[in-house]
Amino acid sequence: MPIERARLTIDQVGLGIFAKTAALSPVKTRLAASIGKAEAEQFYHLSVLAIEQLALALPNAIRPYWAVAEAEGLDQPQWKKLPHFWTGDGDLGARLHQVYSRLRKNHGAAILIGTDSPQLTPSLLEDTQKRLAQDPTSVVLGPCSDGGFYLFAGGVDIPQSCWTSVTYSENTTLRQLSYQLHQLNVKIHFLAEQQDVDVVEDLPRLQAKLAAEKTLLSAQKQLLDWLSRTASAT
Repeated sequence: MPIERARLTIDQVGLGIFAKTAALSPVKTRLAASIGKAEAEQFYHLSVLAIEQLALALPNAIRPYWAVAEAEGLDQPQWKKLPHFWTGDGDLGARLHQVYSRLRKNHGAAILIGTDSPQLTPSLLEDTQKRLAQDPTSVVLGPCSDGGFYLFAGGVDIPQSCWTSVTYSENTTLRQLSYQLHQLNVKIHFLAEQQDVDVVEDLPRLQAKLAAEKTLLSAQKQLLDWLSRTASAT
């Protein structure tokens, strides 16, 4: 079935950053099983700071928002530096649809990320925005090494069924989503593969990635210091 195409030019993209409020919802539970709840929450806090600083460093062509998982979390102080809104009810597929549709309605195109990949850079998001500006009827996907995705961006209308037909947190998640998009005849641009952090084995890879970067945001340096201390303690 043909789907609605974006307007021919995209001047500004809405960036939706999916986040949980640690005081209200469990965070990094698989990581906590190995390093403890307090350390996992500290990692999450540092990751949120890194993503927030990333968002604040972006040009005006990208308008960032926190997409907060809990309606009652909107008043929490950690979300105050950026515009923020509730993702809405439902499973992850429903929430992805709701946030994507809201941002696309307001900005013409949307970029979706989470807080699991704190190594992301302003240049990567700027490149994503430029790809959408050049090809507004396409989708940009950032593949994760675990079979998921760390970024989704698009300038086309995507029906809710596309999002909710996918099983998330599986090693086939990206493949399933790509299949659904191909069924809609949507062109996909793939970014370079990145990792996210779910379990303790992901921490050394994140540490190596950050250590190899020539330029880090100050919050990413804080996170790298924490990773180094954690590695030394184990």
